[in-house]
Amino acid sequence: MSAVTVIVIIVSSMLLRLATFAVVINYYKVSRHRKAWLLIAAAMVLLALESLFELLALTGVSSLANTSFIPHAAGLAVSLLMLTGTALISTILKRLAAAEKTKENIERRFQMLFNTSSDQVFVLTLEGNIVEVNLSACDRLGMKREELLNKHFRQIKAGTSAEGVMDHIHSIKNKGKHIFETELLSSTGQRFPVEINCRLVEIDDQPFITCIARNISERKELDKKVRIAIIETEETERKRFAKEIHDGLGPLLSAIKLYVNELDGLENGSEEKKEFTQHINRMINEAVDTSRNIANNITPKILADFGLKQALTTFTETINATGLLTITTRFDSLDRSLSPTMELIFYRITTELINNTIKHAHATTIEIGLSLQEHKLLLNYRDNGRGFDLQQAIEKSDNHMGVKNIISRVRSMNGIFNFRNTSPGIQISIAVDIHAEAMN
Repeated sequence: MSAVTVIVIIVSSMLLRLATFAVVINYYKVSRHRKAWLLIAAAMVLLALESLFELLALTGVSSLANTSFIPHAAGLAVSLLMLTGTALISTILKRLAAAEKTKENIERRFQMLFNTSSDQVFVLTLEGNIVEVNLSACDRLGMKREELLNKHFRQIKAGTSAEGVMDHIHSIKNKGKHIFETELLSSTGQRFPVEINCRLVEIDDQPFITCIARNISERKELDKKVRIAIIETEETERKRFAKEIHDGLGPLLSAIKLYVNELDGLENGSEEKKEFTQHINRMINEAVDTSRNIANNITPKILADFGLKQALTTFTETINATGLLTITTRFDSLDRSLSPTMELIFYRITTELINNTIKHAHATTIEIGLSLQEHKLLLNYRDNGRGFDLQQAIEKSDNHMGVKNIISRVRSMNGIFNFRNTSPGIQISIAVDIHAEAMN
């Protein structure tokens, strides 16, 4: 082999080693595990120097490469550096393999959660095209995943609501999230109401929109029943007050009118006229008392004068005095800062609950807690009676009409109503934001 050929081979080897060094240095910059790449880079430098010394020896410039110590020392150093570097890389590869396995497990769990969710989940592009759905969405809409992936979100919305898709997307882009109610349309033409919670997210550095749709058919049906209950309650109240006025105050006023008409035919100062006047005064006093009782049924005087705490204390003490059952009360941080409307509504709710317990529960004890915490008025009510089925109570219009009244009153204040049977008895908790109520 000619000297020129050997020189070309040595130069090529040196350049390749330097190129490898450059690649390794690039890995060093981007890798979290830098020691391994630094060791390999050092080995490449030594190999490149080895080629350089061979080249210098071959051309007669230097005889360092021909000494016995330097080539062997350099070879030993290269071997140690490469061995240590590759050992570290092996460790890195094992960690990467473990991380990949963990990633696969996380993806499997995510897919399991994604597809076992009872809510319908959609992933959309910023243009509104569906790029992913879960099994619940497919089942509810009666379509296969492949069918839905070819659709724009407006194609699964019902009626005129389809026209507002881009408006919702615009809101999501501006705010990062958006919640709204709409109707979706299944493949069979069935419409069903949903509440959709949307958020702007990044997937693989690309912006997408995740939408979680919750079927609210039952809630809509309950809202409808509550609205009907509100109307029925208002009408019942009107009829009750009309009956009290008609049966109680009406006859008194009619009798007073008759006596007043008879006074014109009686002589002044006569005993009969004095008796008529006394009768009229007694009936007027009775009419005033009747009017006061009717007014007290509308808004109890003690509530207006002394507030919710004192009104409920007086009411429960009256019930306790009968010996029918024992009511214990607890009031925390309750003051006169509540609006008259809220005090009246919570008074009516509490007395309605007590009334229901007395009539239907066969309970011996009632516990009532009323507190004001962080701008929320909280009512906790518990009895040890036989309990009842809330849904049946709402659907029926006889035994538990009071439950409809209570729920309608809570909804009128945008409050939260929670109910559960505790065996024995029931527990009801109600929370209302007093600031929200004030804004209404």
